[in-house]
Amino acid sequence: MEEKSEYSPFEKDLAHYTRALGHPARIAVLIEIAKKGFVVRGENIEVPQLSQATVLQHLRELKRAGLLQGRIFGAKADYKLDLDNLRRFDENFQMFMDYFKNP
Repeated sequence: MEEKSEYSPFEKDLAHYTRALGHPARIAVLIEIAKKGFVVRGENIEVPQLSQATVLQHLRELKRAGLLQGRIFGAKADYKLDLDNLRRFDENFQMFMDYFKNP
């Protein structure tokens, strides 16, 4: 089998988001932010099994991946979910899953 030398934008995009969402802590953090109305202003996100330092680390990774917007630094945090990029991931993932319908 010959390996591709270049991947399509679709493949790269999907890999980018799945890599960011590939840690259960990041999924838990996103869910907690969604429960708070998609926006966090001046408060910490509490995920019971994670220390605040760990939550901050995952927030930074989610921001780097484009799934969060805003400033992330302790109690002065002000950020929100990037719903456009989350929808883009959802659309790409649905397109990916379409390849596996009715084998």
